[in-house]
Amino acid sequence: MYFNTKWDVDQHKTKFENAEHWKFRRAFLIANQNKYPEDRLETLSRMFIFIEFMECKYPKPTMDFIHNLSQSFVNDLREKLHENTQDINMTDSNTAKDYGNAQAITSNLNINQPPNQNMRYTTPYDSNCLIPGFMLKVVDGANVYDILEQSCRFSKTTKPEIVYEGLNVDHIQAKLYIHKKLIAVAAESTIKHARKSVAVIAYDILKEMCFTIKVKEIDAESTISLADMINLKEAPNSSTNSPNCSTNYKNISDNNLGNMILKNMGWKEGDGLGKNNQGIKSPIEVVQLKKRVGLGVAPSRETAKMSLNKFQTEVKEYIMKFSIGPKIKLSFTTEFTKDERKIIHKICTHLDLKTKSYGKNENRQIVIQKKQNPREIFFELITSVNFENDCYKLEQPRHESNTYT
Repeated sequence: MYFNTKWDVDQHKTKFENAEHWKFRRAFLIANQNKYPEDRLETLSRMFIFIEFMECKYPKPTMDFIHNLSQSFVNDLREKLHENTQDINMTDSNTAKDYGNAQAITSNLNINQPPNQNMRYTTPYDSNCLIPGFMLKVVDGANVYDILEQSCRFSKTTKPEIVYEGLNVDHIQAKLYIHKKLIAVAAESTIKHARKSVAVIAYDILKEMCFTIKVKEIDAESTISLADMINLKEAPNSSTNSPNCSTNYKNISDNNLGNMILKNMGWKEGDGLGKNNQGIKSPIEVVQLKKRVGLGVAPSRETAKMSLNKFQTEVKEYIMKFSIGPKIKLSFTTEFTKDERKIIHKICTHLDLKTKSYGKNENRQIVIQKKQNPREIFFELITSVNFENDCYKLEQPRHESNTYT
């Protein structure tokens, strides 16, 4: 895979970064600049610092991975740090604390042996995972902290906790924990900025070690229209099912006088009326009104489409076929009314299916989905083509794909 290797390492130094931390992280970036894309290496360098100085203890595959990326330079830096500390006045509590942490934590890197095939992240339920059972659940466009919270709910673990510490007047440090495990640290000038930064760093770190479930957007081409409900007799899981609306009017015969006049004027079936074919393409339909109503009264929904009773019968049959078929999700177009969506919701509740509505007013639509727990979702995706189905796509931990081969 090609990626740019000519980027400026020094641009990654943050405003509040400790000088010794940056010295270590800078060496890590330089040593591995040709191995990984810039954004990913930035994340790996932070993990290296969190292990080296912040008491972060990640699972063994990750510790091994970071050790392999840092072993060419880290011992020299530790020796220099040790030499420098001989002249440090140990009343400087922050410096002494950093040094003490480094001495205590670096042994975690040294004792790790080269990884083997038994120490891979094969499933999120392995004992060697950061939080067994934890997976990221990602919806495009969502706030990063919201993704972390949603992922914890999805994985049935405690929500993220951020602990703030005011290091000085204009320096706020944030530590983010999940399930009482320290994941990431960030420092900014305000709590708001520190919260945002530590969430972004934690998300990137979790992408390295955890499986990710990406929620697919609603596919407009696969939604079910009212015409499908009325006219299609196949099950919604049938490969021959097409969501396209069918024409509701019967073809007009070639002997029809109006049809003959239009064709003599150059009109062809499928074209719109008018000089530039900008007019209507379908014949005007005759709608029979109820007796004893005045002109201008809109046709009732019973005559225009179907009665709610008939709709309930049709949609229930359709949803029941879906519930026993292989598809996971069924999306309806925006043309269904509020009353029709209520009917769909009621039927789905009875059949133990999930429903969720999206959009507002005339753009509102309902989506139904089979209930699955995280374990069921994972094992279905891991055995699916391209690790995806009609609802989700599974992504492996980033360094699982190219570290242990």
